[in-house]
Amino acid sequence: MPASTTPPPSAPSPAAPAAADTAARAAEAPSLEASLELRRQPLVEAPEGRRPPVSVVILTFNEQVNIKDCLRSCAWCDDVHVLDSGSTDRTIELAQSLGAKVHTNPFKSFGDQRNWAIDNIPCRHPWHFHLDADERFTPELVEEMFDLLGADGNSSDKAAYLCPSKMMLLGRWLKHSGGYPSYQVRLFRFGKCRYKDFGHGQREDPIGAVGTLVQPYTHYNFSKGVLEWFYKHNDYSGREADEAVAVIKTGGRPRLRQLFKGDATARRRAWKNMSYFLRGRAIIRFFYNFILRGGIFDGMAGLHYCAMISTYEYWTELKIVEKAKPWGPKTQRLTEKMLREDGVTR
Repeated sequence: MPASTTPPPSAPSPAAPAAADTAARAAEAPSLEASLELRRQPLVEAPEGRRPPVSVVILTFNEQVNIKDCLRSCAWCDDVHVLDSGSTDRTIELAQSLGAKVHTNPFKSFGDQRNWAIDNIPCRHPWHFHLDADERFTPELVEEMFDLLGADGNSSDKAAYLCPSKMMLLGRWLKHSGGYPSYQVRLFRFGKCRYKDFGHGQREDPIGAVGTLVQPYTHYNFSKGVLEWFYKHNDYSGREADEAVAVIKTGGRPRLRQLFKGDATARRRAWKNMSYFLRGRAIIRFFYNFILRGGIFDGMAGLHYCAMISTYEYWTELKIVEKAKPWGPKTQRLTEKMLREDGVTR
C-alpha cells in the first residue's frame, strides 16, 4: 500500500502550535447535534467459549468520530477489518491503533465496495458481517449469532441473514418513525452472497435461503450532525431519482398483490417502487411515518426525523421530475426567445 504524501507545512508562527491543536480538536469533536448521539461505547465481548465464527468488515470514509466506538463494539471478534475509501482524517490511524486490519479501495458504489471486500479481504472465519462505522454491535446480537451459527459456523444451513437495526436520534430510539424493524442482509456465509447497486445503496443477491435475526444492531445515523445528514441525503436523493426514472421507463409499477404479499422486505421494496409513480411524496411520507407508523410516540426526536425524511422525499420527487422532463433545453429555448423579443423592442 503506497504511503500517502502531503505537502510540507509552512513555518509556524509562535501561536501556530496552539492554534493547530485547537483546530485538530475541533475537527475531531462532533457537532452539538452529534454529541447528543455519542456516548462512550462499552466493550462488547463474548463469554468464554461463545465467540461467533464471524469476521467483521467495516466500511469507512472520514469516520474518526465513529470508528473508536464502532471498534469497541467489535471487541468480541478476533478478525476485524476496516475497508477505507480514502479518508483524509485520522480514521486509519485510529483503526490501526485499536487492532483492526486496514485495507483501502477507491469508492465507486456501496455494492461494488462490499463485493471488493468479499473478493479481496482474507477473512479468517466462514461467516462475514458487514458493518458501517456509525453502527454498533450489541451483546444480544453477538449471543444470537453464536446460537444460530455454532462454534464452527456449521449449525446453520442459511446462506445469509437479514438484520434489523435501531436508529437513534437525540439519544432516543426511533422505534416507530425509524421504520423498525428495517432489515438488511449484513451477515452471510462466504461465497454465498453478492451485492448489487440499487438507488443510493445496495441490494443483496444471496445464493441460498435467507434467515432473519431477531436482535438488532444500533445505528447512530446522525453521529456527525444534522448538516452532514442533509448533505449525504442530497446526494442519495439524486441516486434514487436515477433509479426511479429507470423503474418508470421500464414500466416497473408493482401489482396490487405485491404490496401486501410476501415478506416484509419484499413488500417494502414494492411500496418503494410504487412511490416513484406518486405525487406529493413528502406529504405522504410524513403522514405515514408520523401518524400511521406512530412517529408521534417518538417525541420531538420523532417529529424532527419525520420532517427530515419528508424533505428527502421532496428532493427525490423534484429530481425525478427534472430527470424525466429535462428543464435545461426548455429553459434555454425560453431564454433565447426572450432575448430575441428584447432585441425587437429595442
